[in-house]
This record gives sequence, C-alpha cells and structure tokens, in this order.
Amino acid sequence: MSGLQNRTGWVPIAVRGNGPGLQVRWSWMGGERFTDPFFDTTIQAVQDRPFGGLFTHETSLSELEAWFTESPGLYPSGFIFHMSRCGSTLVSQMLAALDETVVISEALPIDRLACAVRIPEPDRMNWLRWMVSALGQKRSGRETKYFIKFDARCIAMLPFIRRAFPSVPWIFLYRNPEEVLVAHLRETAAAFVPGVIGDITVVDAPMEEIHKMSGEEYAARVLGRYCELAVQGLDELGMLVNYTQLPEAVGKALSRHFKTPFSPEDLARMEAVAIRDAKRPRRKFAPDSESKRQDATDSVREAVDRWVIPHYLELERLRTRS
Repeated sequence: MSGLQNRTGWVPIAVRGNGPGLQVRWSWMGGERFTDPFFDTTIQAVQDRPFGGLFTHETSLSELEAWFTESPGLYPSGFIFHMSRCGSTLVSQMLAALDETVVISEALPIDRLACAVRIPEPDRMNWLRWMVSALGQKRSGRETKYFIKFDARCIAMLPFIRRAFPSVPWIFLYRNPEEVLVAHLRETAAAFVPGVIGDITVVDAPMEEIHKMSGEEYAARVLGRYCELAVQGLDELGMLVNYTQLPEAVGKALSRHFKTPFSPEDLARMEAVAIRDAKRPRRKFAPDSESKRQDATDSVREAVDRWVIPHYLELERLRTRS
C-alpha cells in the first residue's frame, strides 16, 4: 500500500478537527461484526478489553483515502433516516441479525461528516464516501448487503447525502408524535437540548429565543422540522414507514424497497429479534404506546398540535397514497 498500513481489521471510530487537518482515530476489531444496537456500544466494548485501548491510534485523512482506493467496502444497500424514538433501532437490529449484512447504526464518524456544514461540500462529500467505505468492509467475509442508520438530525442533510450516494434507496421512519415527545421528555437526546449540537440547527429562531422555550416546545419544533424535511426530500428512492407497520414491514415492504430478498430462515432470525427490546436486547419487548399517550400532558398535546401534527399528517398522506 505504498508504505501505508494495511487496514484490514481496523475501523475508524472518530474524527477530530476540521478541514484538511482532520484526524481519523482507528481501533482494531479484527473480524468482529457490529451487532449491538449502536455503533458506540460495540466500540466501547472493544476498547474495554485487555489491550483494546493500546491498539488505537490516529492518522491523517490521506490514510482513509488510501484505504478507500485499496479496499473499497460494500456499497450501501440502504439508508435509514428517522424521526427519533420511532422504531429505527428495531429495524437496524433485525437487519443486523443476518450474517450477510453489515449494519452501522448511528456511527459518530459518519454523522459528524454528514453534518459538517462548515467544510466545503466537495471535500466533505469525498470524506463521507471514504468513511462509509471504511465502515462497510466485510467483517466475516460472507456479507453482501450494507445498511447505515443515521442519527435523527441527519435528515437535515438528506439532500447532501443523496448527492453523495444518488443510487441508494432510503427510508424515513416516524411515529405518533405524542408518543415520541413523551419519550424525549422522559430521556432527552442531545439533539433536543438547545445549543448542545452546534454544526446544524433545525429550529429557525434566534438562540436567545430558543433558550426561553419550554422543553415541550423546543422538542416539538425539532420533531416537526424532521418530519417536514422528510416530506420535502421524498423522492423516487425514498419510502415512508410508520412505527405501526413494524416489525412486519421489514420482511415485506423494506425487503422490496431495498431489493434484499429474505429466506424463511432470515425471517425467522429477524422475528426472534423483534420480540426483544431493540435498545436493551436482554429484555422482552413490551408495547408502550398507550402508556406514553396517557403520560402526555396538555402542554405536550398543545406543542404537538402546533408544531408536529401538520407535518405528520402530510407524511401519512404521502405514505398511504404510495
């Protein structure tokens, strides 16, 4: 590799800095597959093992580019975008249950580059392609399909991601917004805290005004904007999926959309995953839609009605029409 290290078994786990001086952090994983609900969970487990941290180092972008040239990974079979707390982890876990798939779920290196709007687009597009390729390497040697689940905020970058990967089919998952908002009020994600994520903001208001908003209003405006962006970006390769269609849609509608046929054995393995809690696989899945709707306060309902429902209804209209 012209003096550069062979990267087989190595995985980029983070990026630091901006511009051409950006550094890539690598960790040794060997042939281990990504089967945890989230990318970071697998990486943390690797880092926590004896000597795991010793096999971590940083390189320049040139190493990532060289590996892209030397060993292009699987080309993505499908992208998963979502409203947040709406079944996207269930979908990614069902797909990850199959030996023939590589599934990368909310990998910070991918999400960071997708949302790095301060980097000129031509550079960012190349870097994103290199990163996607590096994470799409075959782990066991049997993989033929590659799926990426983005962080919820990446729906704001849908046009850019589509330009970078124009032939990749994608889905947008969404759910009854009252249930989603209650889930975030119980346990808030970073994207729903004003000012925590600085690269992009989806709430069109001055920061001083944002900081005066109630938690319900700010989160509802974020959710509404995510849904609105999905409506605006819907094209011939996009498909809308409501939480109520899961898990059956994975083996049927998503299989057709992603052009990924599943055998009876594949379906049985995915069904076995679907009966477990997607984020906590040791637990059996327990439906919670009714309890979340019961926990919705008047302020939650008012925020949802104002900021989310119009876009949610448009998603439903487009989905049922198609």
